[in-house]
Parts: sequence; C-alpha cells; structure tokens
Amino acid sequence: MTLPVKKMLKLLYPDLVRVDESLVKISPQTDESDKKRIPLTVESLDTRGLYIFDDGFRLVLWFGGSISPDIGRNLLGEDFTSDYSKVSLSLRDNEMSRKLMKIINKFRESDSSYFQLCHLVRQGEQPRESFFLLTNLVDDKNSGAYSYADWISQLYRQVQQNA
Repeated sequence: MTLPVKKMLKLLYPDLVRVDESLVKISPQTDESDKKRIPLTVESLDTRGLYIFDDGFRLVLWFGGSISPDIGRNLLGEDFTSDYSKVSLSLRDNEMSRKLMKIINKFRESDSSYFQLCHLVRQGEQPRESFFLLTNLVDDKNSGAYSYADWISQLYRQVQQNA
C-alpha cells in the first residue's frame, strides 16, 4: 500500500478528540482550540463523553455508555437508544447537531482527497467497538503487544542496526 507520508502518519497515529464538551457550550462557535488531541488509550475515554477518532480514512463517533440522553437525542433523534450500526448521522434541527456536523466537516476538509465515512459506536457494543476503535488505540498495550512508543523505539533500534 502506497500512501503519502502525511496520510501514512495519520494512519499510524490517528487523532482522538473529545467533542461533547464543545457541543454543550453556549457559544455558537467551535474553533480549533476546542479540539485537543488526547492520548490513544482506553483510560482517555470517559464514559460520559463523545469522541471522534480520525485515522484519515474513516471517522468513528464513540458514544460513552453514560452519555447524557439529551446529547444522544439531539444528535441522533429518537434512534439514540437503538443499534448504532443501523443509525445514520444526519443534520438535525438543533444547535448541537449543527456544531457536530461543522466539526466533522472540518475533519473531512483537512484532506479532501478522500471522503471519510462516519461510523457510530456505543461503548460496550461489541464487536463494533473493538473493530472501529479499541484495536486502534495504539498507546495501549493490547495483550502483550507493543505500545506505540515501544513500537517506535523498536523500529528505531532495527534501523540503527541495519545502518
């Protein structure tokens, strides 16, 4: 697979951003300062939060298990309690939905060469949660595998030995 360096780096170390706090703010504007990257670990995920995971090819909207029902209802309508694999995200007639769609469009505009589909995942919804998010949290040590920092260190040592 051949990718530009920028796209490859995004795939190797994706963005994880908490967005629920900026959606409930009173101010109508959402700027870049609200979107701070957080570490790619399970401990970073708050059960009351809403996160966007961006690997450059898809966007995953992760809903914590204890997220406010008002947020779910505003973003997904009455479908917020059903199976998220059958729910589609669309613009709704409320401020919270408009803010979220604006944030998602900013992610999509950062690389217009590829339209990123948005997948919805609820905490504890297996196997979707593992497939779309948990296995991609590269700062976590998963079942004895290297964390991202360990993997980079290992890669660096291998390059130095071969040089």
